[in-house]
Amino acid sequence: MRDRVDVGGISADPAPLSGLVASTDSREVPEGDYFYEISQLLKQRYVEPITDEQKLALGAIRGMVASLGDPDSLYMDKDEYRVYKNAKAGKYEGIGVYVELEYSDEPSVQAKGSAHPVDTDEALLGGMRIPKLTVVTVVPGSPADRAGVQVGDWVEYIDDHWVPNAATVISFRKLEKAVQQGKAKLEDLVKERVELRQRTKKTLLPLKAKDKLVMGTSGTLKIVWRRGDVARTTEIKKEASAFSTPNPEDPALRLAFNSEAPNLLKKAIQGKSSIVIDLKNNAVGDFGSMKQCLEALAPSGVYGSLKTAKTSIPFKTESGNANPPKVVLLVDESTRGLAEIFALALSSSKIAKLSGSEMSGHRIVVEDNSLPDGSGYTLATAEYKVTAK
Repeated sequence: MRDRVDVGGISADPAPLSGLVASTDSREVPEGDYFYEISQLLKQRYVEPITDEQKLALGAIRGMVASLGDPDSLYMDKDEYRVYKNAKAGKYEGIGVYVELEYSDEPSVQAKGSAHPVDTDEALLGGMRIPKLTVVTVVPGSPADRAGVQVGDWVEYIDDHWVPNAATVISFRKLEKAVQQGKAKLEDLVKERVELRQRTKKTLLPLKAKDKLVMGTSGTLKIVWRRGDVARTTEIKKEASAFSTPNPEDPALRLAFNSEAPNLLKKAIQGKSSIVIDLKNNAVGDFGSMKQCLEALAPSGVYGSLKTAKTSIPFKTESGNANPPKVVLLVDESTRGLAEIFALALSSSKIAKLSGSEMSGHRIVVEDNSLPDGSGYTLATAEYKVTAK
């Protein structure tokens, strides 16, 4: 049940509160009516005239998406959304990487006072989930690639500003606990506390740090990366970079799930009995294009399921290739999202063989939506599940 909203204000002659906002009825109200009443209240009671109703609507969307607390569901301003759409097309700014907010492990322990489970380490943070800004794609030949950045590296500092992450805070909490148990020295804890306080004086929040890495084509960034327990400092100059245009005659066809992918794949398999497809460095794409590529390589049928908030629906193709070629898919930890779903759908059905290392484990369908002012947002809509054979 939604709690009653009490919005106060100071006015010599306050406008009457109407409808749902003023009501003391504790019954749940339709969301559309609720937000309409709030917008009317703001326009009636706010100290300055409100002339831009679109701004109110966009602010509501921004807040609702942020409230999900989901690293795959993000609001982006028009510049951030432009960069995101370009990345889907294989064109990059910044240092030539795609980065995501990643948590350390799958949640497993229920945090006190939280509706969301957290893992054991995150319980040390009082139930907070602090992500690491992690590289999931490196464009070959990009500034990041030339500097030795790899998929899985995560950002600790940018231009001497600390990017908060769970690893640092958890390390401090563990040391604190060890001191309480007599397993560590108090002076070590004091030293660690002083260092942590120094870090917090110059911080850069993860989403702002992400913008610095992926936006712009000029300037140089001093970045401290973490790879396991090893820290590396690099100075990387921003510039435009892009994946090379795929050629149907390439020994291994790099397949990015954009609007051109289905026709490219059909051309590549024409007259061939086998094909090698490179799905590495593949983090973003279009669900419809991925499904069309699946239809080009596999007979019609069910290829797993998509688990949503309310149900689980079959992931199936209505049309397909009755005589598919032999398929080998090149994969590694940079194969994620739609690329991983595509790989699992084909490999679990014995239509394709996987070659390479373990994939990321990220099997979320993410859709993106544009807004009238050029901004947009992503929304995680389903999780892919392999059908047991």
